[in-house]
Amino acid sequence: MDSDNLNYHSVGKTVFEENLKNNKFADYRHQWVENPRKYIVSKFPLHLDIESTNVCNLKCPYCAAAKGNWGNKNLGFMDFGLFKKIIDEASSEGCYCVKFSLRGEPMLHPKLLNMIKYTVDSGIIDCYFNTNGMLLTEDTINKIIETGLPRLSISIDGWDKTSFEKNRLGANYDIICKNIENLIKIRKKYNVTRPKLRIQTVMLPEIREHWDEYVNNWSDIADEIGFLDAREETPGVDHRGNISKGFSCPFLWQRMTILWDGTLLPCLMHGVDDFKLMSFGNVKNILIKNAWNSSQEDYYRNLHKTSRSHELEACDKCSYRAMEIKKLTS
Repeated sequence: MDSDNLNYHSVGKTVFEENLKNNKFADYRHQWVENPRKYIVSKFPLHLDIESTNVCNLKCPYCAAAKGNWGNKNLGFMDFGLFKKIIDEASSEGCYCVKFSLRGEPMLHPKLLNMIKYTVDSGIIDCYFNTNGMLLTEDTINKIIETGLPRLSISIDGWDKTSFEKNRLGANYDIICKNIENLIKIRKKYNVTRPKLRIQTVMLPEIREHWDEYVNNWSDIADEIGFLDAREETPGVDHRGNISKGFSCPFLWQRMTILWDGTLLPCLMHGVDDFKLMSFGNVKNILIKNAWNSSQEDYYRNLHKTSRSHELEACDKCSYRAMEIKKLTS
């Protein structure tokens, strides 16, 4: 294992730099890197991906969720009582970070601000969400700042209005740029640096050709600019049969995922259509800590450590795993 987050790449400064002066935060980021490299299992996941909702206001052409190729198609919003149960366990067990998004647009959740505030007040030191930015109104920005949210990520998949609106069906480039401008303006008004702003994109081939332009667009605005490698998640694409001695998935030593209905998964299961293949059950009835330290999770980790991850049906189908093996072998 030679990287802590194989799929994400940051350009220059990051949203973490200021916080790394804090010993607890520095320890969190150290474990994020070292635990997957050395196969160290902490007592609890370092990070939880909590899917506040899988409902989205866009239909992006390359999105596995929009194509119906990422888990079940039942739509919903996480119950706030269930969310609090998750955060109560996470904070008591020393979890460092929570993300409020997975397949959907978290700003559609009517209780998102309550979720952020409850998490910040719980003592969990880092939390954030990914958003398409369409709902980031001035009023909402003010309320987000009041919650103390440390950071947020806005996906801008295009270097100009035409390319962006082709890739982000249903979004308006001008509105999002204005929303970002307002975020920076309101932060300055209150003399705060939070939430830190990460601008990111999926590195589609046409964006790569205009990457310098993309970076120049946001370098004076964002606290971080980053990109994710593009995964092949078109329905019908078969990733099965990839075997590599150079890959073990870092997720199994870093994080767990909880869907909006409470289903607990060991990872993000990118582009896998059946979440039941690796589900631990529902956090309404089980503890995250017990699943993290279970024989089931150990079995998953051991197969990855011994280059046998292809023996897990879900991993064999995973678009993230397929992409990383391709990078290792190309």
